Formats: sequence, C-alpha cells, structure tokens
Amino acid sequence: MSLEKYNQKRNFGETTEPAGKEQQHKGKLRFVVQRHEASTLHYDFRLEMEGVLKSWAVPKGPSLNPADKRLAMEVEDHPFSYRTFEGTIPEGNYGAGRVAIWDEGTYHAAETDEPEKEEEYLLRGLQEGSIKFVLEGEKLRGEFSLIKMKGRQKGAWLLVKKKDDEAVTEDYDSEEHLGNITVTKPAKPAKKATEKKFTSAKRIPKSSPEKSSKDDSREELEIAGQTVSFSNLDKFYWPAEGITKGDLIAYYQGIADVLLPYLQDRPQSLLRHPNGAEKPGFYQKDIDHTPDWVRTVALHAESTGKDVDYLVCDNKATLAYMNNLGCIQLNPWNSRLAHLENPDYLVIDLDPDENPYDEVVETALVTKELLDKAGAASFVKTSGATGMHIYVPLGARYTFEQAKQFAHVVARMVHEQLPTLTSLERNPKSRKGKIYLDFLQNAIAQTVAAPYSVRPRAGAPVSAPLRWEEVKPGLRPTDFTILNMPDRIRQLDDIFNGVLGKGVDLPACLKKLDSTQT
Repeated sequence: MSLEKYNQKRNFGETTEPAGKEQQHKGKLRFVVQRHEASTLHYDFRLEMEGVLKSWAVPKGPSLNPADKRLAMEVEDHPFSYRTFEGTIPEGNYGAGRVAIWDEGTYHAAETDEPEKEEEYLLRGLQEGSIKFVLEGEKLRGEFSLIKMKGRQKGAWLLVKKKDDEAVTEDYDSEEHLGNITVTKPAKPAKKATEKKFTSAKRIPKSSPEKSSKDDSREELEIAGQTVSFSNLDKFYWPAEGITKGDLIAYYQGIADVLLPYLQDRPQSLLRHPNGAEKPGFYQKDIDHTPDWVRTVALHAESTGKDVDYLVCDNKATLAYMNNLGCIQLNPWNSRLAHLENPDYLVIDLDPDENPYDEVVETALVTKELLDKAGAASFVKTSGATGMHIYVPLGARYTFEQAKQFAHVVARMVHEQLPTLTSLERNPKSRKGKIYLDFLQNAIAQTVAAPYSVRPRAGAPVSAPLRWEEVKPGLRPTDFTILNMPDRIRQLDDIFNGVLGKGVDLPACLKKLDSTQT
C-alpha cells in the first residue's frame, strides 16, 4: 500500500517522525494506540497490514465497554516503524503536538486460526467494512470490531469491544488509564468544555427532572442577557478533526467582538448544515418562529413579489442562535438596512476552476496592482474554499450599479493582462481551467462568506483576512482554520476593518484607470 499521502503531509527536515517506507515484518501482527495531543486531543489506533499501519483517529479513545461505540475516522496509512514513535511534532507541521504510546501489542484475525490466512481475512474485512480482530495488549485485550458506517461521512467507522471475558460494564475513559504518560493537554468532557468556552455565557438549570429526561441533548445558556437554547452540542460537525457543533459555537463566541461589525444591521442569507459540514446544507432566507429577541426584517423580493423575513445578526445571542440552527457559514449582505441600495464595499471574487492556488495568488496580485494605480484601497481574504475575495471600501456612497461597473472595469483589465489564466464568462463550461473574475457579486442581496466565517468543508477552513504581503506563492487557504484563527486574531487584531471605513472616491479611481489605458 502506498505511503505517498503520508510522506506528502510531512516535512522530515523538521519532524522526527519516520519517513514512509513499506516494511514487511515477520512474526505476529502488531498494533499500537498513540495518544496524540494535536489541536484536538485524540487517540490514533493502528493495525499492521500489508507492511504498513492502517490507521484511524479515535476522538474519545478506545473502550473496553461493549456499550461504547467509539467513532474512528480512517486516515492515511502510516509506516510500520511509526508504531514505536513518541515525541513532539513541531508547530507548523501536520499533526503538531505530543505523541505518546498509550498501548501496544500483538493481534490476530478473529475469524481464522490459521496464521498464514490472517491478513487475507483482515484485508477482506477492511474492503467490506467489517474487521474482526483480537488484541493482545497491556490495556486492550480480547475481541474488537471496526465497522464502517454506511451512508455517513467518508472514512467514518465505529470501534466496538465484543462481550467477552476482557470486557467491562463500568464507564471506560482512556484518559483514566494513562499509565506513565505525562499529560500536557488533558481531555475535557465535551459539554463542560463547551460551556467553559462560552466565556460570556451562564448555564440555565433545567426547570424540572421531567424536562431533562425528555431531551437530554439540549442545553440552555445565558448569552448577552438572553437565554439561548442549544441542541446536540457534542455532535461532530467535522468528525475527522474531532470538531463538534459546540466547538463551532465556541469559536464564533470567542471572536464575536471582531466578527459582529461585519454582520450588524445586515440581512443574513442563512446557509444551514444541521448535520455537519460533510452533509448537504440548504439556504433559508425567509425565517419565522424566532425568539422575540432575534431581530428580523421584512424585505420585498421582486422575483416573487412577496415579502421575505430576513434574520439580522446584531449581537452574540443571535449569532449563537444562528449557529445552533446549523449555520456554519455566515452570509451577510454587502449593504446595511440604513442604506440598502448603497453597499459598504465592493467585492471581486476570484473563483478558480481546478487551478493551483498559486495562480489565484498571481491573479490577486495583478488585481491589487491595478487597484493601486487607481488609488483604491483594497483588502484581501481567502474565500475559505479555493478562491480569494478582494474588497474595496465604498462607505455606502455609491449604488450597487456603480460598484458593479467599477468592479467590471477592474476585472476586464485583469483579464487583459492574464487572458489565458482568467475569464469573464459566467458559465463554468465556458471557462474550463480558468479563474473566473466574478464582479457580479455587487448586487443587492448577493453575498459571499463573511470575514472570519467558517466554511462547511473538510478541515474546518476559515475565510481568512490577509495582509497583502502574505499573498505570495506557497499560500494555501487550508492554512487557516477554526483551530488557529483565534490565535491569529489575537496576534494581528482585525486587519480587515478598513473595508468598513470612509470609502474610496470611485469617479477619481475610474479616471486614473482610464489614464493608464491611454
């Protein structure tokens, strides 16, 4: 089995992890469980097959209690030599954090007594989604199963202990069986950890035992003077990363002071993913049955001739309410209710086909060069997906049509400089292999992901504001996630707030652009 993915993710000049080489091992098959203090504490469960370690990330760790069905996310194969690895993966490297061996030993297939046929049975089980095996470790002993979850997120399995003489009936927490492992990042129970992260929140006791028994998945917290009801805070929104719905809410509450100016007084187009980032979402603009403290506004939709009740996010409580609905991504209008026809900024959306990100960077730098010649201040952020957003502050001084016309002029000039790399064609079929210079986002009710918004994509990426000096080859949108963005904000403060400032002089900017073409 190839270890190419393992090797691609690692810089062996910095990490002491072993390089990926296939290694046939004679004797009994080996297993190892490693406690991994990465951005999110988890346990790595590894079984030797085909000369490599088949690997799963187990957020809550293994259990000897058959009643526990522990989520196990399949990850890339690791080299056999990784079974003895302990140490600290440096910051800035994939999987940064401390790794320690929690348990190790030998194992064999449960479905055959013939050693020469063991791997055949194990590999068949891997292919079919049901692996049965017997562990002979210091802590984990007896029969276990890995069962692939059908119809769920890619790579999701369950690690389950079989009822046998090695099983236990009491609660089993891997963190209570650490042995000689020195803890630098202890695990925290999910609900308590989430509540602690809501620094401005107070827990509201359930009113009665009856209420608790009917819906144990609900929590009530006081945020910004309002009682907000939450459900399923422990639900994994990003299973592979071990990131829960509660973690998402905690992220937004933690950065709310920076984020809210980009949301306040703006209608929101809700994009809901109640089942997590890997499941399909849906848009909801017309919202009803909200708490009385959630602000909504009725706006006439010309397309339907009807009024639409939009949610307006003015405070932390409403932000938390949106997140509880499954709003991973935040999509505010470009204009505020005080002047709906006049946007606070214009946006040029660089939307690549399958272009490498360095080509997006190249296009962004050409765009900035033109805006600099026009005398227009510009601010840039990753889209949080594959593209990039370039903003120009307008200060609500111009109409959407004027904003769109200016954005079109800039986009056309960028295309003239990069004709083989970019396109102004809206139809994706007409711009294969090119970066779409989308200037049409500059219309009332059109939206892009807000600054600092999380995106419902693998890895929990964030639409990250950038300093222009960071926009250079090697930049990757996946470098900015829900896990590291709070630290970035603490270090840099809000580097994007200029888009909400006074605004540029559009006529003067257009005149300067015209002069560059004569």
